[in-house]
Amino acid sequence: MPCTYSTKERSWLLNEYLKTENAEAVRRNWTAKFGTPAPTRRTIYRIRDKANVTGSVIDAPKSGRPKSVCTEENRRLVAEALKDNPGKSSRKTSLELGISRSSAVRILKSMDRKTY
Repeated sequence: MPCTYSTKERSWLLNEYLKTENAEAVRRNWTAKFGTPAPTRRTIYRIRDKANVTGSVIDAPKSGRPKSVCTEENRRLVAEALKDNPGKSSRKTSLELGISRSSAVRILKSMDRKTY
């Protein structure tokens, strides 16, 4: 299973590599500092290469279709619709607001509400 590193950890790895220019030294320093298994040399080199190409260790935006229905506006509308009748079903709520039932359920779950 691939391990993911936070932006701070990747930045630390890059800085250590730039200081030493030795992946094994970076691995030893990682183990001494964090007490966890060190990233592989390949991972260190990939982080270095990514920084050389993009100028950053931050991940690129993910591809795929964004969830555009669960906007703040729709969350507010669902909250207002449930203000008078908190037990209203997700089906009635979705019909009333003109959004799909699955989107209404997703919004209700994000609001920690029961989905009737």
